[in-house]
Amino acid sequence: MSRFSSFMLGVVVGAAGLFIVMNFHVVRSSDGVHLVPKLASKLEQPYVDIRSFTLQDWQQNQALAMAIMKANKGDMMKDTTLDSFKNSTQNILNQIMGK
Repeated sequence: MSRFSSFMLGVVVGAAGLFIVMNFHVVRSSDGVHLVPKLASKLEQPYVDIRSFTLQDWQQNQALAMAIMKANKGDMMKDTTLDSFKNSTQNILNQIMGK
């Protein structure tokens, strides 16, 4: 591969990567990785791992939450919040029971 074709390949890959991070959130959830369309084209939050998100995290990332709901992928949010609630409830129960 010549130097010019290597350069052009790099330009194409870079442009494709920039297009993806400008227009999509790459979201890692408990059931895999999802591309969620952003509400506005920005370079903020290109990758978000929501597996351990709490209700407070969702309140701080309202744009992400709205984008997930608009993409009809709300089930990704429900699982992480419920798991967090279950874990905190179990921790409290374990402390009360002395385990």
